[in-house]
Amino acid sequence: MTDPRLSSRSRLASLRRAFLALSLIALAGGCTSLPPRQPLPPEVLTARAELEARWQEFRDLRSLTDITIRRSGRTDRLSGVLLLRAPASLRFEALTPFGPPILVVASDAETVTLWEVAQERAYLARATPEATRRWLGLALGSEDLVALLAGYALPPRDPFSGTMVPPDDIGPSVAFETADGRQRIWLDATTGDARQVEWTGGSQPARAVFVANGVHLSTLDGKLDVTVAYRDPQRNSGFDPSLLTLTVPQGVKIVDFR
Repeated sequence: MTDPRLSSRSRLASLRRAFLALSLIALAGGCTSLPPRQPLPPEVLTARAELEARWQEFRDLRSLTDITIRRSGRTDRLSGVLLLRAPASLRFEALTPFGPPILVVASDAETVTLWEVAQERAYLARATPEATRRWLGLALGSEDLVALLAGYALPPRDPFSGTMVPPDDIGPSVAFETADGRQRIWLDATTGDARQVEWTGGSQPARAVFVANGVHLSTLDGKLDVTVAYRDPQRNSGFDPSLLTLTVPQGVKIVDFR
């Protein structure tokens, strides 16, 4: 008979891999010198403003969520409940087949909490890109993660340059050069919504593709493939923000890195 503790550990490792994959949207570049900044062309400013305006329309999302991770010839599937609230609040519970959670991740603009239920252990850290790098392997701000899971592409805040790229098989796109490499966002030619995002020039180039009720993320080398799918998602429902709060029970060992 399989030891249930081993199964729980396997699920925890799978969940970490999923969030590691999602964190690839903030890749760190290796350039030794930074190019001079150039004024953004009017059409790039317009595209950037439209992307930011769409993000500002988002308030919250609540959904049952299925995560499928394919890596090194292995496929892991996780199911749980995801809550998102703009601009930077998140709570995800990975559930066992019988319902109780095996791990809870909660974050806001200040703190990230990772509670390993089966191990009766929790970790706390400041919600900074460096904290995400510590836990997930790559730097990612809380707002970037929430936006990606909600289906939005956040353009870089302070790019060195930007250009509009003629349409290809996916559609028109806008490309930005940043300190972290190059970010390219494909747009729907009719609605202007983001369809795909690609990051190159960093240590692990990645691509995010927004699909109906979910997002598909993969590394460009093909070694990692993650699909996040929502079942009956509720957007902008105005759920009680207190649902995002995570209070670790007494008796759980807390490791505080704040």
